[in-house]
Amino acid sequence: MNGLKNIKKMLNIAKHRLVMGSIIRDIYNDVSISSLLGFKGGTCAYFFYGLPRFSVDLDFDLLIKDKENEVFIFEKIKNILKKYGDIKDSFIKSNTIFNVLSYGPSDHNIKIEISTRETATNIKDLYELKEHIGVFALVAKQDYLFASKLAALTSRPNIASRDIYDVWHFAKNGWGINDEVVKKMVNKTVEEQLSKSILLIENLPNEQILAGLGELLNQKEKNWAKNNLKTEAIFALKNYAFAIKK
Repeated sequence: MNGLKNIKKMLNIAKHRLVMGSIIRDIYNDVSISSLLGFKGGTCAYFFYGLPRFSVDLDFDLLIKDKENEVFIFEKIKNILKKYGDIKDSFIKSNTIFNVLSYGPSDHNIKIEISTRETATNIKDLYELKEHIGVFALVAKQDYLFASKLAALTSRPNIASRDIYDVWHFAKNGWGINDEVVKKMVNKTVEEQLSKSILLIENLPNEQILAGLGELLNQKEKNWAKNNLKTEAIFALKNYAFAIKK
C-alpha cells in the first residue's frame, strides 16, 4: 500500500510539472505577451536553475505596467489556462493579476500570479533570456531570485520552510543578491536582511522545519532537511554575510 501511495504521489508531481511546463511554453510562444512577462519565483528556479525541490505555482512580473496591459494579459492568461482545466479563481486587484487553475478533481491546483509592483527602477534589467527544453523565456536573474526570497522569508505572516530551503541553496552556491531589490522590498541593506533572516531561522522550532516543504522533496531529501536544513541554512547565511562584509 505504501508503494502505491508513493507511485501516486510521483505521478501527481509529474502531471503537475507537465501542466506547468505546457503553460510556460504557451506563454512564451505567444509573441503578443512573451515580452511583457518575466518568470520568477521557486518554479522558475526549479525549471531554469536546477533548484532541487519541487515547486507548485507560477509567478511572473508584468514588465510594462499600465492598466491596458493588465487587462490584456489577464484575458490572454485565462484563455491559455482554459486549455488545461477549470479556472477556480480569477481577478485583478492592486499589485496582482491572479488565477487559480484546477486541472483535475484530485490534483493540486496551480496558482498563476503576475505582480504589477515596482520592484526596481528598471525591472527589465532583472531578467534575461534563458532556454529550457526548447522554450525561450524571460527569466529572473539569480541575484533577483535570491533578493526576493530573502525578502519573502521575513515578510510572510508565518515563516515558509520552502523559503529557508531556497535561501540555503542560493547562499551555499554563491548566488548574488540584488541590493536595490532588497531595499525596495523590505527597506533594509543586504547585510541587515541577512541578519534578520538568520535570527528568524534560529528561532524556528525544529519540528516546524518541514512544514509545507516535505511534500516538495523526495524521501532522501526530506530526511536530510528534517535533520540538517535549519543548521545548514544558518551556516550558509552567516558564511555569506561574512564573505560580503565590508
